[in-house]
Amino acid sequence: MMHHHHQLDQWLAGGVGGVGAVLRPTKSAPCSPVKPAAVSMLRTHSDSFHVAHKVPVGDTPYVRAKRVQLVDKDPEKAIALFWGAINAGDRVDSALKDMAIVMKQQNRAEEAIEAIKSLRVRCSDQAQESLDNILLDLYKRCGRLDDQISLLKHKLQLIHQGHAFNGKRTKTARSQGRKFQVTLEQEATRLLATWGGR
Repeated sequence: MMHHHHQLDQWLAGGVGGVGAVLRPTKSAPCSPVKPAAVSMLRTHSDSFHVAHKVPVGDTPYVRAKRVQLVDKDPEKAIALFWGAINAGDRVDSALKDMAIVMKQQNRAEEAIEAIKSLRVRCSDQAQESLDNILLDLYKRCGRLDDQISLLKHKLQLIHQGHAFNGKRTKTARSQGRKFQVTLEQEATRLLATWGGR
């Protein structure tokens, strides 16, 4: 009987058939076999599951990577899947940004820098500014002050020439789930503060 329970635990944890994403038990879950009714109940709650975990709906390479990052909490596997999404051309902007952030969390900032530098050409114009901001953070993490200063100068030059924000005077930014407008002058002030506080 104990052997049977051990097999079931393995199966629930994703050891067999990779079903762990659907049937991951909570700490209070009993070790009894999962009945078909419970499985169908889990499926009916899939929408609220996606909302709760902020996981996009679907089964594309990018969505699979996000699921592994946010639900399975397996950063190394998530990084590999984000690479796969980029190579498949699936939501490349988001995949590259997410991959770089996970790499930074895993103390792989240098790798994240190289990934952004080599792959940003595949990203849209709208993504470039976000990628620059991630790069600034990565340079700071790695102590690469010369690179940080060089990129800050480049960004300030773009603002001065009116090329930042894709040629607009303002952009929509997000902070803690709220949207707000940022002007070119505010962005320049923020960048100079970053420079001064390095």
